[in-house]
Amino acid sequence: MSGNKIIPVIFSSESPLLNRVALKPSKIIKVGSVQLNSSFSDQYYFPLSVGMLQAYAQKHLEYAGHYQFLPPIYKFMRIEEASEILIEADVVAYSMYVWNGENVLSIAKDVKRRNPGVINIFGGPHVPDSKKQFQRVKKSDSSPDELKRERIGMTEEFHRKYPFIDVAVHGEGERIFKILLEQVPEGLSERSKIPSISYLDANNIFHHNPKLERMHNLSEVPSPYLNGVFDALMTANLDQKWIAMWETDRGCPYQCTYCDWGGAIEDKVSPFPIERVLQEIGWFAQHRIPYIFLANANYGILKQDVQIAQKLADIKRTTGYPEGISVQNAKNPKPHTLEALKILEKAGLNKATVMSVQSKNPETLKAVRRENMKLEEYQANQNILRAQGVYTYTDYILGLPMETYESVISGIAEIISNGQHDRVQVNILAILPNAEMGDPEYQELYGMEIVRTKIINTHGKKNDSISGVEEYQDLVIATNTMPREDWVKTRAFCCMTGLIYFYKTLQIPIILLHERYGLSYRQLLEIFVQEKFVQSKEFPVFSEFYSFFIKTSRDMQAGIQEEYVHSQDWLDVFWPLEEYAFIKLVVENKLHTFYEEANKILNTYLHQTGINVDDNILQDAIKLNRSLIKIPFQTEDLKINLSYNIWEVYRAVQLGKQIPIERGRYVYTIDRTSERWLTWADWYQKMVWYGNRRGAYLYGNKNPHQEIAGHH
Repeated sequence: MSGNKIIPVIFSSESPLLNRVALKPSKIIKVGSVQLNSSFSDQYYFPLSVGMLQAYAQKHLEYAGHYQFLPPIYKFMRIEEASEILIEADVVAYSMYVWNGENVLSIAKDVKRRNPGVINIFGGPHVPDSKKQFQRVKKSDSSPDELKRERIGMTEEFHRKYPFIDVAVHGEGERIFKILLEQVPEGLSERSKIPSISYLDANNIFHHNPKLERMHNLSEVPSPYLNGVFDALMTANLDQKWIAMWETDRGCPYQCTYCDWGGAIEDKVSPFPIERVLQEIGWFAQHRIPYIFLANANYGILKQDVQIAQKLADIKRTTGYPEGISVQNAKNPKPHTLEALKILEKAGLNKATVMSVQSKNPETLKAVRRENMKLEEYQANQNILRAQGVYTYTDYILGLPMETYESVISGIAEIISNGQHDRVQVNILAILPNAEMGDPEYQELYGMEIVRTKIINTHGKKNDSISGVEEYQDLVIATNTMPREDWVKTRAFCCMTGLIYFYKTLQIPIILLHERYGLSYRQLLEIFVQEKFVQSKEFPVFSEFYSFFIKTSRDMQAGIQEEYVHSQDWLDVFWPLEEYAFIKLVVENKLHTFYEEANKILNTYLHQTGINVDDNILQDAIKLNRSLIKIPFQTEDLKINLSYNIWEVYRAVQLGKQIPIERGRYVYTIDRTSERWLTWADWYQKMVWYGNRRGAYLYGNKNPHQEIAGHH
């Protein structure tokens, strides 16, 4: 666009305004902030990002006493209510994420309408930052300069579409926010000298200033917890239950094209001072914060994470808090990573450890820049963790470049074969604006088809949009290597595998057949998506669920179905497809028919392949599996008689071991009374919902100790 100023992509290590003598404000400047987060079981996250901005500004502003910080807006509310809170603000900082973008834009627009003199500052990972995209592909991109210049226009489009945004901050925000606040008394007259920002000037000319290098010494960033930033917020909301959002380090050394977390080339991980981190743990315990979400990209990548884990374990033992912590563990775990995770698990702090594989296809890993992560190490680390009683689950992404139906089902089967029996969580690929995959040329290269859908929180309410403003996401529903129908089939396979294997409805017979007859996990899983079984009136339950998986996937491609399925009767929340099917099995009393059909399907397949099955072995495995499914309204323990040591074989496989299958007389007592659900609602929530990460759907896997009391 003619007249626009395009500044070369360079990084600035210094800004002329960083150490500039600030002008003393002639009045008290009121500063508002907005960081909207979703709730979990009526618990809300502390708004960490804007809390960091405030803590840094209060420490480093030369005239900090002349700035009054209003309590941050941390939860979704009516747009008019939010703008009313901010009506007297001179400047408002908005932290924009994929889950709150439309809402914060609506608030900012209404604030500007009611107070035209307010300065709206936007930051966060959902603010388009074309400079980062350009920088990431610069070395390998041979396209003409004109196309490169078009990428820069993505940020410009953002400003022109939303003219009520005065400044957008790109990347790390603390230092830039402090500079902007110092400029407020001068009406941001020196914006051209401020790094890491973009804006439209008075003549409607677009500017995108060079980036400021990241801070590597994070000691200059105070803790918003320890510095009392959230004290007023907590006092004003005494009945509010909180979740702590927390950082112990920053940075990610990886460049995965679907992620905007690490992003920068050769980005290093920088720790916050360990003394500060340990003090924050004490603060969480003192304020009885039950749950912590650790926002690090790679927990366990630093050796100090072992010390952090031990402090968390020690303080929980003495105070009872925190009750749990969610971490994203390091992509290439080291021995100290495993040690930290073991400490968390032993203390009962970690629900499950994430193994972020995402794909097993070498071509895919190359296309998304994950080829430097050694897949064989995942297996070794997973086996180590599981042998130590640490539950794991594996992330897999559906819709990545170069994936095919064949590569996905082979990959998931291989993960199971390598020892993952708790959970493979298959997520649909979402496009993030500041990820390299957000580049339209990248999408075109791999033939990505994208559908825009409402953002639905897993187990979220249908009426979660209190403001009336919906949030949307872009999901990939086909590629040039996985056409639309292949994507539907692949998703249906993943859902069926989830139902029968990771929700444990048929896990025991599948493992037994693998161990006894050498059938591959892929063979065994594919049986249950064969047309002759899932499209036959002879198998109505399996046919019903497979048709459900197919239809919902096609409807999603057409834009008429959300990612999850809502049920008004089942807690009035959205359920993942596998959970929905699992609940339906139990609620509609279809378990008996389900197991009859499964037995017939397996026997038919075995007969057709010429495998002679030992008398009663398959029936015993199905009987044990059926008896172990956690269902509500059980008031008595159950004693069963089996002809084989199936339970011992099953448990050995889960722990990465092997023992021979032996015939004999085996009597097992299944404990169904120490863990009971006497209402459907209680079962939906505490068993189906809360048990998902560990795959805790069988009696006995509440913890790794003495699951079944048995004797010969």
